[in-house]
Amino acid sequence: MATNLTSGRPAQLIIAFALPMMLGNMFQLLYAMADMIIVGRTLGVDALAGVGLTGPIAFMFMGLVIGLSQGFSILCAQLYGAGNRAGLRRAFCASLLLGVIISGLLVCAALLAEPALRWTDAPPEAFKPALDYLRITLAGGGTMAFYNILSSSITALGDSRTPLVFLALTCVLNIGLDFLLILGCGMGTAGAAWATVLSLGISAVLCFIHIWRRIPELRPHRNDWRHLGWPIFRRQLALGLPMGLQGAVINVGFLVLQAALNGLGAEAVAACSTVARVDAIAVMPLISIGRAMATYAGQNIGAGLPERVRQGMKDGCLVAVVYAWLAAVFCISLGGPLIRMFVGDGQDTVISFGQRLLQIQCGLYWLLALLFVIRNVLQGLGMSMIATASGLLELGMRCGAAIFLVGPLGFDGVCLASPLAWFGAMVVLVPAYAVWRRRPSAAG
Repeated sequence: MATNLTSGRPAQLIIAFALPMMLGNMFQLLYAMADMIIVGRTLGVDALAGVGLTGPIAFMFMGLVIGLSQGFSILCAQLYGAGNRAGLRRAFCASLLLGVIISGLLVCAALLAEPALRWTDAPPEAFKPALDYLRITLAGGGTMAFYNILSSSITALGDSRTPLVFLALTCVLNIGLDFLLILGCGMGTAGAAWATVLSLGISAVLCFIHIWRRIPELRPHRNDWRHLGWPIFRRQLALGLPMGLQGAVINVGFLVLQAALNGLGAEAVAACSTVARVDAIAVMPLISIGRAMATYAGQNIGAGLPERVRQGMKDGCLVAVVYAWLAAVFCISLGGPLIRMFVGDGQDTVISFGQRLLQIQCGLYWLLALLFVIRNVLQGLGMSMIATASGLLELGMRCGAAIFLVGPLGFDGVCLASPLAWFGAMVVLVPAYAVWRRRPSAAG
């Protein structure tokens, strides 16, 4: 059900809107964790490292797709807030057509999986599991693209609950497919990839059926397809491309860091792969709060209510920072048992590396919390180029850590990379928001 975010107390709206997305992201992470746990416990550390080292490459493309999808949805949120129903339907149609193009590009990207892995100097024992996983993930990336486009369009109208229902069902299916394809069919890491692709495909189908039956604001009319011209595509791409490039370039930094990490051995790679899953769960609510802020800002600026955007920024920062401190205490306190859940007993070096990484990163979660809120508010306001600039600074800081810190500091250099990247992004985001606040159009 669509929800108008242009009236009511901002803090309550943001929390209520973000909670279903948090749960949805939790389900998404649960089946990603299921892949890792089943792979690590049944196929061994080399296979676990193989799945882990595909992360930066896969996330580079996933970041592009997710950023594009969220950019497309911002235009939908702005048009919904402005009450422009015809424009909203046409923006949705344009998103679907762009999704077809994105899917084709991902299939082409699958052809580059092997040279990309060789470029990162992947450990030989992990290369084959990584290649199997990466090829299928990219070739089937169209399911992920359409799921994100469809669910983001639903969320743009203020409905964050429906995608949660679909993801909960898909999580159960993905875990079942993991057991069937990895253990039952002996497909190895390829089975884990297929389980994820098929599960997201089902989510996409369910989202489309729901839109067609229950959301008339998005259901296309015949004339909507006929009136799709370059202006609507230009507006979509103007918002989506900067956000997509931001997601991609951030993950290019992870790719460079991965290349440096690979030189430290399979145990260091396995530790980072495992911590990445724990970190993803801890950070997931911050991502959801950020997405809620983008939709909130988009609807309110579309309705001509900049004062509500400013109040929402204050409330969003407070909620996010409080959560960040709680998450840091939890992860640092329970880091060892969480990592052991993935790798089992007898992997003391992996656990030691993982605990060190959690201690350094989690202590600065409050900075990441502010980053998510400010960046997403600016995106909701249509200032996507600023978000891209912050992504480029993240890229520069993370690459700098890989090039200049990993060599002399070893694994500690890896641990410092993300906090430095967060700081770099804030250097441009905070001044950009301050400038927007001083504009006459933001005075309310």
